[in-house]
Amino acid sequence: MAENEVDITIKWSGKEYPFKLPAEKTVLNLKECVETETKVLVCRQKLFGLKTKVGKPALDNSMLSDLNIKPGQKFMMMGSKEEVLEEASKKPENQPEVVDEFDIEEDEIPVEAQEIYLEKVQKRVNSYKIDIINEPRKGKKLLVLDIDYTLFG
Repeated sequence: MAENEVDITIKWSGKEYPFKLPAEKTVLNLKECVETETKVLVCRQKLFGLKTKVGKPALDNSMLSDLNIKPGQKFMMMGSKEEVLEEASKKPENQPEVVDEFDIEEDEIPVEAQEIYLEKVQKRVNSYKIDIINEPRKGKKLLVLDIDYTLFG
């Protein structure tokens, strides 16, 4: 390898991509080469371990010659291809309808369903065992925490 070349390997998605670039190239030039090989856009790439000689993270305009890179050094990359992102952002087909109970007005719930619900609540209230950890103190307020977020009125 010539003195004025930088030998870097980028590890991404279980594969290694070796690059030899002139030392006067920038981190952005490296990312452009990585984009050509991996199809991950420059703006989606996060290269781990690229640091200047004083230990600061390398910026896109940093020269490769100014970085603390050993010959053949490997760097991890995190990033996703655009088609993967597009696929992940698509709404799934045959998705069941989700009903948000906060969007339902009380008059929209059939009376029979309301009665069944109230019967269940009453049954729960009647059968619920209350554990008193500390007796209430006269004249003091009481704080009740419901750990499983199930509130019964």
